[in-house]
Amino acid sequence: MKWYQEHSRLIIILIILLLLLSLTIASFINQGSNSWLGRQIETVTAFVQEPVSEAGKGISTTIKGIFQFRRLLAENNALKEEIAELKRELIDQTLLQEDLAELRDLSSALNFKNPQDDFSHITGTVIAIDASQWFRIFTVNIGSEDGVHKDAVVINADGLIGRVLEVGEDWAKVISIIDENNRVSFQVFRDLSLLGILSGDGKGGITGYMLDENASVIEGDVLITSGMELYPRGIPIGKVSRVVWDKDALLRMVEIDPAVNFNNIQKVTVIITKP
Repeated sequence: MKWYQEHSRLIIILIILLLLLSLTIASFINQGSNSWLGRQIETVTAFVQEPVSEAGKGISTTIKGIFQFRRLLAENNALKEEIAELKRELIDQTLLQEDLAELRDLSSALNFKNPQDDFSHITGTVIAIDASQWFRIFTVNIGSEDGVHKDAVVINADGLIGRVLEVGEDWAKVISIIDENNRVSFQVFRDLSLLGILSGDGKGGITGYMLDENASVIEGDVLITSGMELYPRGIPIGKVSRVVWDKDALLRMVEIDPAVNFNNIQKVTVIITKP
């Protein structure tokens, strides 16, 4: 009796397994039978098999869902890259048309040199960030051995990130445009005659001002680099989210939604000036 009490659970499981085995054998023997025993066996067998079948379907559905999610994620990333490339092509075409219009009036048109011929590029990965929650200053795994130099411009598929602040043999430290110490001149893509200066606001955002106090900048305007100073012309910066008149400074101020997500930067491209 003591042995039975200690192994009661095992005995119950064995009895159930024997019962299921018996039902299976009986079902096989009575397959297709319309007898009362055959119908009862089929009913019990179906009752036992149903949860097993449903569990199998659930596992199959979950596995299919995982593969479908991965496929959709890959397609989404590919579409983002394609959209970014189309945006760059649109900006390049617009700037090229403006250059050609200006060159028609220049006697030295045949000596025109494309600034893009002076640059190459290399891609790297972010390996460290500063203590803030934004990618204000961060480090990448490429350096002077790869041709990276101080003040080289840093971008990704979405737009302008910043410039190289320090460089070592196999690393470089980047200061982004959301840092208040990094100033960038910009153009309004809708009207390339509208110019301004921007910098980080110290809170992970970007603010700037228009050089012309009467500039007709509006919310939703796309801003690109102007080509002045070290940043090549035509790199997307972001969109104007708010326009404010500063009566004290007599400046038209703009708040900007960056094109780049500065909360999550993984890969960057460094534009290298050819010697």
